[in-house]
Amino acid sequence: MSLWTLLLASYGLCFGLMNDKAKMLTDLLKRIPLLADEEGGYWFGRMLACPYCVGFHTGWMVWTVGVLPSLVLAGTLEPSHGGEVVAFAFASSAFCYAVDTIIQWFER
Repeated sequence: MSLWTLLLASYGLCFGLMNDKAKMLTDLLKRIPLLADEEGGYWFGRMLACPYCVGFHTGWMVWTVGVLPSLVLAGTLEPSHGGEVVAFAFASSAFCYAVDTIIQWFER
């Protein structure tokens, strides 16, 4: 898969998670009592409002689904691919943040 396809897939997942398009999953995550803040919100609730945070996690998920199977089938999976996963997750994070910021700017 091309880099742009993976980044767009990552943004699509990011948008869906941030805007409760997978309500059953996001509601479940938001209720996990982990690191409560002063307003009574929990860690996952705050994370799901941040495109940079969600973009990072959707990035490694998309890489795992989109790239990993082809590496395994080709027999070319190496330990160095761990760095590629992290690098793509950060690239996805920056891409999701940038696209979300641009879209919010146009919505004003």
